[in-house]
Amino acid sequence: MARNREPQIFNISFLDVICGALGAVIFLFIAVPKGGSPPSYKQQLAVSYDTLHRQLFATVDDSLRHKRPGDTLLVILADYKELPSAKDCPECPECETSAPADTRRVSVAPDEDQADITPEKKEPEPPKPEELKNTKYLGDPPGVPCKVSFEISWADIGDNVDLFVCKGAKCVSGGAREIRDIGQWDSGKAKTKFFGSDLRTTQEAVRQFDKVIPGEYKMYAVFKASAKNSASVALRGLVYSKNENGQEQGEPFTSTLQLNAERLLLATVTLAENGEFKLVKN
Repeated sequence: MARNREPQIFNISFLDVICGALGAVIFLFIAVPKGGSPPSYKQQLAVSYDTLHRQLFATVDDSLRHKRPGDTLLVILADYKELPSAKDCPECPECETSAPADTRRVSVAPDEDQADITPEKKEPEPPKPEELKNTKYLGDPPGVPCKVSFEISWADIGDNVDLFVCKGAKCVSGGAREIRDIGQWDSGKAKTKFFGSDLRTTQEAVRQFDKVIPGEYKMYAVFKASAKNSASVALRGLVYSKNENGQEQGEPFTSTLQLNAERLLLATVTLAENGEFKLVKN
């Protein structure tokens, strides 16, 4: 009788295999990180232009902070607006001065025999941006526009360096990221254990964005770990300020940290309310 029995395709074993495969697909869909939203919705690089200083500033996502001058980036244009023409703003002085010569207003002398046509008297031109900018710093500004920046950077992303900016008994660092009287910790490193994503950078900074907060600041750093077992790390430091009038001051410095050593004092900065500061390197 068993020989004449018809085979059953959809039996319990087959259903177990199908359910197991479906469960594996669902788990992979949840566990594996997705590619994210399209570039037009997930902004990784936002560039703004300072018309006063004629400089470009960029807000860079942590995933791009390892880039260096000369690296190639893929830029996708998501939105743009064209500058207005003379027709769109006829009363704008800048558009009027750039208009063709035949469209400018002229006045005729009262004497009918006089054939000279003279243009209307122009108002004195405003000073050029270069004349307004009275800066004491000719280097590159911080990567993030701010009023004050205390920052350090190093070469190897495998080195783990922590920055501490202290004022009195209070310190801002990766552990205490914002104190009103000091500033905000603005860059650093992070590594997720589950997916292995590495967002670490080779820079740490404490910045003041709204205004210059005067006082005496001490910059400390510690070299905690190294993926290549380096015994020391070379640091590049920068103290930068920009007051309400756009006047900039910056002073770079260098230092060296030893692995697993005590927290080292890099510099002492005395900052005034007008952005002027004095840096004393340790």
